[in-house]
Amino acid sequence: MNLPVNKVIYDGNTLIDLSGDTVSPDKLMEGVTAHDKTGAQIVGTATGGGGATEPYVEETYDSYGNLTGAVLHGHTKVRNTAFFCCSKLALIFLPDGITTIGYSAFEQCPNLALSALPDGITSVENSAFSGCSKLTLTALPAEITSIGAYAFSDCSKLTLTALPAEITSIGAYAFSDCSKLTLTALPAEITSIGAYAFKGCTGLTAITFKGTPTTIGMNAFQGCTNLTTINVPWAEGAVANAPWGATNATINYNYTEGA
Repeated sequence: MNLPVNKVIYDGNTLIDLSGDTVSPDKLMEGVTAHDKTGAQIVGTATGGGGATEPYVEETYDSYGNLTGAVLHGHTKVRNTAFFCCSKLALIFLPDGITTIGYSAFEQCPNLALSALPDGITSVENSAFSGCSKLTLTALPAEITSIGAYAFSDCSKLTLTALPAEITSIGAYAFSDCSKLTLTALPAEITSIGAYAFKGCTGLTAITFKGTPTTIGMNAFQGCTNLTTINVPWAEGAVANAPWGATNATINYNYTEGA
């Protein structure tokens, strides 16, 4: 007999915890499935007239019980570890209204095929999309100000050409091994770049810093074998750890764009 599970703890870390959920059948649209605070699957009974009062997720499963689809309703955050290791999840869009992608929300979802994120997202937390090898984002929402550690690590099809102008921090390993990343500039508002943030990003060839970060972590550009030019507006020695792992790059200090 399969008993419902409402909490998953691995190596001392809580990956899933439904024990505080308040969802019940009368708060879900009729026919929509979800899981209650005990972990048991429930089916919505609410009909029209605003009956559904709680954020909910429409879930689709294959014949083996694997989660293959999900549609979020009423959420402002994709909660931490929400779809962690859902290897069959083939979600292709997220709805408007979401402002935060929680840590490990879609970690190790290799069939996640998002090509865009909705406007309004301000934070992508640690490991949010780590290991999502089919993620094909070409741009990030303009409102994003922080990208957590490992947020997009091992996203081999990520083809970003620019980062949002308001971004202030990029965590350690945030874009590690994103080989199709073709950034040419880093925004002026960035104050910190974590260690190994762009490790193995072989698509980088030249980078211009628009501002002066307070810190650039050790080996931020390690393994960026095609990165041959780094243009920076500061004097040599002003930012520690140069050349930040970019062993093939020439650093042009006191660089003025267009001069």
